[in-house]
Amino acid sequence: MRATRTWTISMPPELSRLAGQLADAEHRTKSELIREALRLYMAQRDRPIAAGASASLARVGELAEVYRQHAIPRPATDAELRRLFKGVRKTHERLKNFGL
Repeated sequence: MRATRTWTISMPPELSRLAGQLADAEHRTKSELIREALRLYMAQRDRPIAAGASASLARVGELAEVYRQHAIPRPATDAELRRLFKGVRKTHERLKNFGL
């Protein structure tokens, strides 16, 4: 079984030309260039996801503490708790898919 997968992608001619020039200038293959671009894109895209997870987890922790103390500073509905937990689970799955 191969350790890599082959993709065929299409791109506008100008972008293809520029990618080829960049790969040549850096003495690497177009595949290496595209792999690095994809890794950088995923790392950049996941930063807000991780930040959102931290915010959701913090909010869940606040609500849990409020319930423990039996003093609710503002109405916390079951729907809000379900939404927060769903967001945390979704974010956890995304991070797990990227090996984080």
